[in-house]
Amino acid sequence: MDFNDALRIIAINSNFCINYNFFLFLGWEDPASELSWLAEELLAAEAQGKKVHILSHVPSGSGGCLGAWGREFSKIINRFEGTVMAQFYGHTHSDEFQIFYDPEDTSRATGISFIAPSVTTIGHTNPAYRIYTVDSGYEGASYRILDHETYVFNLTAANLAGENNEPSWYKLYTATQDLEMESLFPQDWDNLVRRMWVDDELFGKFMRYYNQDTTTGGSKHGVLCYLLTTSNLDKSKCEEILVPTIMN
Repeated sequence: MDFNDALRIIAINSNFCINYNFFLFLGWEDPASELSWLAEELLAAEAQGKKVHILSHVPSGSGGCLGAWGREFSKIINRFEGTVMAQFYGHTHSDEFQIFYDPEDTSRATGISFIAPSVTTIGHTNPAYRIYTVDSGYEGASYRILDHETYVFNLTAANLAGENNEPSWYKLYTATQDLEMESLFPQDWDNLVRRMWVDDELFGKFMRYYNQDTTTGGSKHGVLCYLLTTSNLDKSKCEEILVPTIMN
């Protein structure tokens, strides 16, 4: 769908990657030729000078997405890094992201998937929603994400207040301000993961956001590795970045 003359929005049916779609075991190589179609759509957008936002449900690096599908999807995203300005997902119910890297220069981040928390409660988290600020509204706009804000309400307090009272939503955090980021370019997210690996206080703050202002825990290595994975067949960035510090 063309949002305007400069931005195209492409929705992907992630049922073609999710690994509990048992029909995929009959033919898992690009079912319905969706990846081929996506590459053609992005090639057309590139030729027309349009930017693209991708909407879907299951992130390509999710354990619920077929690894081979995620691998081929990542190749497409890397090829069209100058066209795909943002990707938006759900599915995990956690506040996360996933970073894409150039296979020829793995130190260079090429793309980012934003994985927003959900209004639906799961795993003892609070309901949440997110507002994105997009670079738009003028000729030559990049349509990159400039910032995002996440809002939650305390589910326990809402239940205690009773059904006749509206939940009290509040802003949990703003990405650039509270994660201490200069911008939301892919390389900034790479830098954030590297900082969190060595800074327990920053990681603790991130986990509060990750769990929608609850104290639900999570393995540091497991959480950060997921942020570096766009195909569950490839954990090489985890092995590169998440290296235990050796004390002298």
